[in-house]
Amino acid sequence: MIDASIASTMTSSSTSAAATSATELQESYNSFLTLLTAQISNQDPLNPVDSTQFVSQLAQLTQVEQSIATNASLEQISTMLSTVGAMSDLQLIGRDVLVPSSQVRMTEDDFPLSYQLDAGAEDVTIRIYSEDGTLVREMPGASTAEGEVIDVEWDRLDSVGLPVPPDTFRVEITASDASGNDVGATTLTRAEVTRVNFTGQGPELELDNGEQVLSYVVRSVL
Repeated sequence: MIDASIASTMTSSSTSAAATSATELQESYNSFLTLLTAQISNQDPLNPVDSTQFVSQLAQLTQVEQSIATNASLEQISTMLSTVGAMSDLQLIGRDVLVPSSQVRMTEDDFPLSYQLDAGAEDVTIRIYSEDGTLVREMPGASTAEGEVIDVEWDRLDSVGLPVPPDTFRVEITASDASGNDVGATTLTRAEVTRVNFTGQGPELELDNGEQVLSYVVRSVL
C-alpha cells in the first residue's frame, strides 16, 4: 500500500535543507551586490577605487554567483537521486527480503531463520525462546566460514519432543572459534515487504511479520 502523499513527503524531506542554504546564499549575494554598487556610485572622483581592488571584488561577486548556480544544480541532483532511490524501494513491495532480526515468526509452513558469522566458527549454538522468555529449544548450528549465510532447519519440536505451534519467537545465536574465542553472529529472518514509508532517516519497510526496518539494512532480496 502506498500513501498518496509519498511524492510530496519525499521531495520536501530531501530538499528542505538545500532550499534553506540556497536562500541564505542568495541573500548574501544580494547584499554583496548592493554594497559593491554603493561603493562604485559613491567613490571619490579624486581618489577612485583602485582597479586591482575593483577586479578582486568582481571576482568575489562571480564566485558567489557561481556558488548559487552550483547549489541549485546540486539540489536538483539530490532530488533526482532521492526519487530514483525511492522508486527502487517501492519495487520491494510484495517481495521477500532478508534482514537482521532476532524476532522470527513461524507459520504452518515456514520457519524463516538464517544467521551470518563475523568470522569462521567451530561451535554454534541456537536458542529459541517464546515471547515470554521461556527457552523452547536449544540446538547446535552448522559451523561456517566468515560471511556465509546459513539457513536453519528446525523440526518444530521443543526440548522434550513436543510439537510447537506457529508463533513469534526470539532467537539467540552464539558462536566460538577453535580456540574458544567468541565470534559475533547476526540473526537473520526472511519476510515480505508490505509497505514503504518515507521518513527523515530514509525509506522504511513494513514487513509482514510486524517489524519495521530501514531499507539500507536489507541483506538481500529473495
